[in-house]
Formats: sequence, structure tokens, C-alpha cells
Amino acid sequence: MLTTAQFMRTTALSIRSSALGTLALVPLLASSSAFAIAVPDKPHLVTQGHAEITAAPDMATLSVKVTALKPESRAAKEEVDTKVAALFSSLASLGVSKKDIDSGNVITRPDYQYSKNGDKPKLVGYQAERQISVRLYDLDLLSQTLNKILEQGVQHIQQVSYDRRNADELRQKARLAAVANAREIAEELSQAAGRKLGDVYAIEYQPTYSSNPPRHYGMMNSKVASEEAQNASYVQNDIEFTDQVQMVFTLN
Repeated sequence: MLTTAQFMRTTALSIRSSALGTLALVPLLASSSAFAIAVPDKPHLVTQGHAEITAAPDMATLSVKVTALKPESRAAKEEVDTKVAALFSSLASLGVSKKDIDSGNVITRPDYQYSKNGDKPKLVGYQAERQISVRLYDLDLLSQTLNKILEQGVQHIQQVSYDRRNADELRQKARLAAVANAREIAEELSQAAGRKLGDVYAIEYQPTYSSNPPRHYGMMNSKVASEEAQNASYVQNDIEFTDQVQMVFTLN
């Protein structure tokens, strides 16, 4: 019987794709502790396939918070609604459609000032806020979009997240590549050991997710927003779509 330890090794392969960048396949043979996978009571081979697709982002999602502080809650709500309406109009001038903007309901709450000496909190007024998400499909407009947002008095630009419009397709490609990777290594190892690779006995799959950390901004002014948006080394950071699968093959 050929055990996992007898076949432990690591290799690296790469496939160049002009459309999606580099598809790197890094096959690994995992121990049985990595996955709780069933194995047959006869000669078998366990391999783990790994695939990674790297692609440049082609869209961004901007998360902003529109706020207002007024003596009365109704006045705070009305100011927030006015800012949001002006923001929609401003973004429309850049070609951003309303269907690409998600705006949450307004939330109002009292705002208190707390004293360090333990006195009773003082009511400062009422704060209203709405969370807005803007999907941008032209990254060349990122700087202008950030400036437009700030021009409307919105200082809470919280984060910018990058993604791919065909992300589901790339995840599927990575998943299928991981399966192909596991089979390829199994074929190589069985051939090297002088055995014939049999049927697939079991497959263990645990979904993985793309590596796409968002950029957190917090509060910023227009100069900082413009400088950050024009930082090409950040805007062009690649997104990694990875997946892995473990497979058990019988040996003949």
C-alpha cells in the first residue's frame, strides 16, 4: 500500500493567460489531518490540488456615511436627505447610475456630551446618518468620484473595496483548476511508483475566498482623497482567487 508520506512532495507549475493574468498551480499532498476524507481499504493515493488566479480589479465599491447634527432630529434627517440627494446628482454627472448606488434608511439618535467629572450627560443635539455604497466600474474616475463626494460635505469615506465583475467566473476557474491539479499530481506520482491510477474514490472540498482586503479611509479631505485615489500601485493591486481540493484515487 502506498501511503501519503511515501508520496509527499511539492512542485510548481504556471499557465500564462493574456486575458486574466497568471494562473499559478501549486500542487500539494496533504496529510490526512488536513481533511477528514474517506479512504478505501486498498492501495490508494491522496493528493491535494491548489489553484490561484491573479487578476487586476476592474471595479470598486466606495462606502461612505452621510451625517448631520442638529438640535432637532427632524432637522438632522432633512439635512442628511438633502446631502444624499445632492450626492446622487453630483455622481450622475460622472455617469454613475442610481442602480449602482445603495442608500440605507436614515437613522437618528441623541448625541450627548459626557463630562469627565461625572456630571449628568448634556444633550448636544440629534445626529442623523445614512450609509451609502457606490459601485464604480471605471477606475479612472475614482479620484473624481472621491472629490465629488467630498464636495457635497461628506467627510466620512470609510473604505474602498476592489473586485472583478466576473468574480464568479474566476472562482469557478480556480476550483476546476484545483481539481485538475490534484489529478495531474496523482498521475505523476502513480506513474513514478509504477502503478496505474484508478478511479476517484472520494473528494473533499472546502470553499476558499478571494484575497481582496478593502482600503479603510475614515475621515479625509479632498487633497488626501485625490492623492490616495491616484496611487496607481494601490489601485492596481491584483485580486487573488484561490481554491483547493483533496482527492483520493485508487491504485491498480
